[in-house]
Amino acid sequence: MEKNIKLLVSDIDGVWTDGSFYYDFNGDSFRKFNTKDGFGVALAKLVDLPILILSGEDNEMVRFRLTKLKIEDYKLGVTNKLQVLIDHCAKLNIYLSEVAYLGDDMNDYNIINKVGLFACPSDAYMRVKDKADIILETAGGQGAFREFVENILQDKGVLDWAYDLYLNN
Repeated sequence: MEKNIKLLVSDIDGVWTDGSFYYDFNGDSFRKFNTKDGFGVALAKLVDLPILILSGEDNEMVRFRLTKLKIEDYKLGVTNKLQVLIDHCAKLNIYLSEVAYLGDDMNDYNIINKVGLFACPSDAYMRVKDKADIILETAGGQGAFREFVENILQDKGVLDWAYDLYLNN
């Protein structure tokens, strides 16, 4: 990989979830999240690697999950993820080439080849998989974000250190 990654960006539906929506009788939607991704967030925070969440959906359950994990930078209901990402990079004074992005479907497609690293879950849409730099072994909703973070930290040479720090706190 050998990229100087300074920002992790991720979609939610199909990445942190399996992409399914569950509806109750009032029409409210629910999603199932995997606790493994919370460890990925913890590891990224231990090494001061910021996280930005970009999602086309705007849902209170997603807000609740992100708040619980203390992820402050997120944009929900986004139609142009690339423009939001460009603006966020300008705010952080970093280049798109310093971004690692995790996405799974066509609403992430225009990010491919614009960032330093584009990864996708093993069950991502085939057109996304064909263009991704990394296809994770993990499917969406099964800990894909954690695998993504571990890959980045391994490449930076700090994965073992981050786990040691986590386990000794």
